[in-house]
Amino acid sequence: MFKNKENLTIKLWMLSMLSAVILSIPFMIPHLGLVALIGFIPLFAAEQLAREHHKKRFFILYYSAFFLWNLITTYWVYFATPGGAAAAVILNSLQMAIIFALFRWMRGIAKGFLPYLFFIITWLAWEHSYFTWDVTWPWLVLGNSFATSIKSIQWYEYTGTLGGSLWVLLTNALLFRLILLKLNGERIIASLSSLAAVVLIPLLISQVLYYKYEEVKRPADFTVLQPNIDPYTDKFGGLSQQEQDKILLELIRESGESGGERMILAPETFITPEWNSHLLEDTPMLNPSFAAFYDLMRQYNGADTLGDRKDITLIIGAVTTKLYNTAAAPTGTARAVGDGRWYDNFNTAVFLDAEGNYSYYHKSKLVILAESNPFLKGPFRFMDKLVSGIAGGIGNFGTQPQRSIFIAPDSVKIGVAICYESVFGDYYREYVLKGANVMGIITNDGWWKNTAGHRQHLSYASLRAIETRRSIARSANTGISGFINQRGEIVSRTGWWEKGYLNGTLNLNDKKTLFVEYGDITGRVSRFLFFLFFLMGIARKISKKYIIKEAC
Repeated sequence: MFKNKENLTIKLWMLSMLSAVILSIPFMIPHLGLVALIGFIPLFAAEQLAREHHKKRFFILYYSAFFLWNLITTYWVYFATPGGAAAAVILNSLQMAIIFALFRWMRGIAKGFLPYLFFIITWLAWEHSYFTWDVTWPWLVLGNSFATSIKSIQWYEYTGTLGGSLWVLLTNALLFRLILLKLNGERIIASLSSLAAVVLIPLLISQVLYYKYEEVKRPADFTVLQPNIDPYTDKFGGLSQQEQDKILLELIRESGESGGERMILAPETFITPEWNSHLLEDTPMLNPSFAAFYDLMRQYNGADTLGDRKDITLIIGAVTTKLYNTAAAPTGTARAVGDGRWYDNFNTAVFLDAEGNYSYYHKSKLVILAESNPFLKGPFRFMDKLVSGIAGGIGNFGTQPQRSIFIAPDSVKIGVAICYESVFGDYYREYVLKGANVMGIITNDGWWKNTAGHRQHLSYASLRAIETRRSIARSANTGISGFINQRGEIVSRTGWWEKGYLNGTLNLNDKKTLFVEYGDITGRVSRFLFFLFFLMGIARKISKKYIIKEAC
């Protein structure tokens, strides 16, 4: 394929780094998702070149390519946790490189398109498994490349995000095969037809789905609040909780001057514990912040006055504490208080309804180190206290086993994904399986400063809207808050780092998509096929060695 042997190493490095840049473009520049369809071509070319010149030490090149891709697209994690950023980039790149190493291994024992098919299956199996592991960082799932190119992937309602990953991988493999055939002077008509079908059919289907999709008119009114409290200087020390409450209470009052019945969403972890005041789930009225918002809702809803009833409900993020009276630890995350008592902290969505009732949903997809501690058990338990200290004393949150939803007046059934949970499509659909006909997302994206991080997080919500066909009300402490319709379009939004609110109307939907009903079929099938292909590869390797040995 490449006849010029000069500067082989430079060519390999340039090709590998080019792949990293191309794969980064869709995550960094809006509406360029289709660029991902050629992202692996330079890396495939580098692998081919190395193979033709019998270069065996190639791991560092493709590891560096994946490292650069991770670094360009997720460098912003550094602003929240430098150690976490380093771990995320290094370890995520390593896993990608191992997949490519398995592809190279298969190239050594099989010919034709089979090794590329194995690469596709292995990558998809890894992405699917990555969504379920305790230590996970699936931010760069290939299907996320199209988060700002929603007119191209309306069929995610059938396949979920891994359908997009399959599209990226298969297109890259077919295109590279076409290039090889052309360079070798072979016929390319059949391969060209296959490539055209793989690229164009999903695009055409998506266009039809996009323009034909109509939301059923079942409107419900929402308000999203953006108090814009700096998480570095004010949120956890600069301002007292009482001062923060005042900001949010004023926003609620301003948003309701011309509004009637509606659901209000406030950001993640808005109510946080102070040294003398925790929000205890069994006795929440003892917490001054909870009491203040509870009283405001009661006033709005006419429970304490003779005014007209408005049926306003509130969802607000809080760090809550649950106490247990048991001899042994009741959960894997419970901490001892003493005298047979234990407690769990939770990152919680608190729901206050028009009747004065309240309920909780606990975030259960937690951010490693900041919210969960994988070192609680096993040989690395000695790191428990260190990790808890890094998390600011409120890490190692508890979780709940199943999703739950909140039910408001007028049959509004809302699921609330808390921050990181909105990245996990197969997990997110569980809210809909529990009956959610609209979704909320509450978050605090200010940790990442004004980088690509908060913009990527916002755009991933569009993928969840398409997969589930559920509209979304999104409240972020420091941006970006907004409303997203069932086609994944952001219909209104706040600015970055601006205090304010948005009032809007979203349509409810009770129909379940194929993805909601059956989940990530693409990933489950790929994981099964990976084991078959891997065993087949081992069998071929053993048989090949046996044949060579017999021949000698």
